[in-house]
Amino acid sequence: MFRTVIILLGVLFAFAAAATAGELDEAVAAAGNGDHAAALRRLTPLAKKGDARAQFDLGFMSEFGWGQTRNQAEALGWYRKAADQGLAVAQHYLGIAYVNGAGVASDAGEAARWFARAAAQGFAQSQYMMGLISLDGRGAPQDVVQGYAWLVMAGRNGVRSASRDVQRVKLSEAQRLQAETIIANWKPKLESADTGIATPKPGELLGLDRHIGEMVDPTSWPASSIGAVTVAQFSTGGSCTGTLVAPRVVLTAAHCMFNGLAPVNPGNVRFLAGMNKGTPAAVSVADKLIVAPDFVPTLHEKWTIDRSPADWALIILKDALPSKPVAVKALTRDELAAATKAGTISEIGYGQERRYSPTGQRNCSAGMTRDARLLTVHCLANFGYSGSPILAEVGGEPAVVGVFSAFQEETRLMFAAPASQFEATVRREIAAQSASTR
Repeated sequence: MFRTVIILLGVLFAFAAAATAGELDEAVAAAGNGDHAAALRRLTPLAKKGDARAQFDLGFMSEFGWGQTRNQAEALGWYRKAADQGLAVAQHYLGIAYVNGAGVASDAGEAARWFARAAAQGFAQSQYMMGLISLDGRGAPQDVVQGYAWLVMAGRNGVRSASRDVQRVKLSEAQRLQAETIIANWKPKLESADTGIATPKPGELLGLDRHIGEMVDPTSWPASSIGAVTVAQFSTGGSCTGTLVAPRVVLTAAHCMFNGLAPVNPGNVRFLAGMNKGTPAAVSVADKLIVAPDFVPTLHEKWTIDRSPADWALIILKDALPSKPVAVKALTRDELAAATKAGTISEIGYGQERRYSPTGQRNCSAGMTRDARLLTVHCLANFGYSGSPILAEVGGEPAVVGVFSAFQEETRLMFAAPASQFEATVRREIAAQSASTR
């Protein structure tokens, strides 16, 4: 009889776990499709009952203002509940918050503590962060051998930045052998016996998909003036994003106009405005290109953030396009802070997740480096977003305040060339075109 009860309880618990997993999957799918209200309805009761995955998802939605007012403090509260239960991605997000000073005071030691817990469980991005921390000695004891080992493991687990950083680490032969021994003997130390908590897969949690965003109606403005920039010379078939800022002028990233170190032929560049499931509302070929005069091209694997302030270019089209252009406006540091507080910082791009339809990211936050030459944007990104506009509401309408240049996957920071770098050039080109048509 006792054994029968145990078996029955096991069946009931298994059924409950399956039901919860189904609700979580439905919530993630709803959020990805823009139905945030449905996602919140499913996640909230699960999170209150203590489900770590639901708690993390609620934190993620709160951080990015999905279906609710953006609230970093509330997001951190949910992250902490999930992290205390052993959810590695939540531990990583707490570490990032302490690195960026997002909702908490910047604290290298506290960041390292959370990264260390997630890295020990095998979370690749935290392994990468622990590699940097161990090499630098900021927040944890400096240990070049351990740092090298963390970077190698992170690279093997899919972190692209790790392979570049590993090459910069100088070790003696003895140190290299020691690191290889650490790597060979390393085993994950999971904090939870629940495999769903210990090792969730992409698609099971919102935070594991770095680029998930909202589908945008490409016929609505300003999305109708944002489109894909394609270059026939690129053998990979990759594309960037551009914004129509005048009937014949498209703003994009400078690095999109180079094939390696060589500039592309303007005749091979096309702008597909308002593309909807692969069908553009309007198309034109480039007549000429204007690249930032101080932009220095480089190979992808050698890209450094110091190139991003000058990472902008103008595509002068052969044909004027009918969609209403988006204004370009340089904002001050205080104006960026005000736009962030008001929740009007956003981005629209054609990323790899939906290459043939636009994806929107709302409620982003934007800041400015100390020298005012670079925007730092806390948003979501993916390959294909290069050249996409960082938008803010100015005078009641969205305006381009920056051009997306690069992103650091591990810290979830995007870097953009501020409008102050190209606003004058855009105005001169618009004036020149107006004069030529008189």
